[in-house]
Amino acid sequence: MNNPSSIYIVDDLLEEIFLRLPLKPILQSKTLSKPWRSILESKRFVERRVSLQKSRKILAAYNCDCGRQPGLLPESRFKGDEEIVYLHSNTTTRPSMMTCDGLVCVPEQDWINVLNPWTRQLRRFCFGAWSSGYSRAMGFGSDKVTGRCKVVNMEIQSYRDHHVVECSVLDVETGEWWMMTPPSYNMFRPLSHKLSRKSVCVDGSIYWLQHVGSGFKILALDLHKEEFHNVSVPLTRVTQETQIANLENRLTLAVTYTNPEWKLDIWRKDTRWNKAYSISFAGKGVPWEIRRKGFTPVSVSKQGNLVFTDDHKRLFKYYPRKDEIRCLSSDTCVISPFFETLAPLPLKSSTLPFPHPRRTYKCRLSSNEDELGIVDLLITTLVALGMVLFSL
Repeated sequence: MNNPSSIYIVDDLLEEIFLRLPLKPILQSKTLSKPWRSILESKRFVERRVSLQKSRKILAAYNCDCGRQPGLLPESRFKGDEEIVYLHSNTTTRPSMMTCDGLVCVPEQDWINVLNPWTRQLRRFCFGAWSSGYSRAMGFGSDKVTGRCKVVNMEIQSYRDHHVVECSVLDVETGEWWMMTPPSYNMFRPLSHKLSRKSVCVDGSIYWLQHVGSGFKILALDLHKEEFHNVSVPLTRVTQETQIANLENRLTLAVTYTNPEWKLDIWRKDTRWNKAYSISFAGKGVPWEIRRKGFTPVSVSKQGNLVFTDDHKRLFKYYPRKDEIRCLSSDTCVISPFFETLAPLPLKSSTLPFPHPRRTYKCRLSSNEDELGIVDLLITTLVALGMVLFSL
């Protein structure tokens, strides 16, 4: 017999309520009810929540050698009007970090870690021993057709007259590794030992920038077909300081020039390459001593302002209407734009629990407690319910 004092809320209304809650109450709600957990981990809810995110955040590294595993610190900070979320890392793992759809991949010597910072889920996969005779290039991305995340590992052995390339793929959902056909010699030739270790994933493909002789080209891998192909670079002079990036889900090249003018050109690829920004640094307060370093675009605001970073941990924002550059921070190790995602990582035998940063470690930005209790959760839920009912 049904309890006359109980309240039943249909799933569609529950979903609308959860969409209006902050992330922390949502994470707590997952532990209170299996039906709620099913709603919150559904592909539809995850995609709707990502599309409704109003604020854009930036993921940055918080360097510390205390030995703890990679994890999100409980506090964020604002640099100008940009909110920075900090991921605990160390100086060894930070340069190799890769991100895709809110997930972070951290390769180590013998392990590959894939984690969802918000849900605190971490999966670890055994990685082959490093060979001193090989150079390694990696990629991390999502299959556009199946939605599965994959890690790609290419190991290159260089000889006087040829290269030997081995390519393997890890399916994060199943934990399975398999070998795949490497790029052809014509695609790879002549690498000059310079396949960029930095990669980006855009729309289901992973891209690496290659230095070929006196020029550049882009090596691409379709994650669903598992086929390599080459992508041309813009019809412009690509320099040694050129950086590859994913800017607003578009393949992007940031080309820095120092002669005859110190400037930054941002090229984005749709059906063809288009110049999105051309920024002159003369007289805008950017230190001249960093002119030999490349700049990487991070995000674009709704007003069209460009956030970008350099190799010296400086974070800048360019305002096209005013033709003005502001330095937001001189000590921020930017990793990528950040998306809050509730997409679960499958928990299997290779999965290690992701420790809560407050209960296990002392690394933090400040001492303010901001955990919501059950009472706060109920109050927040009731407020969200009122907003939904009022809008009906």
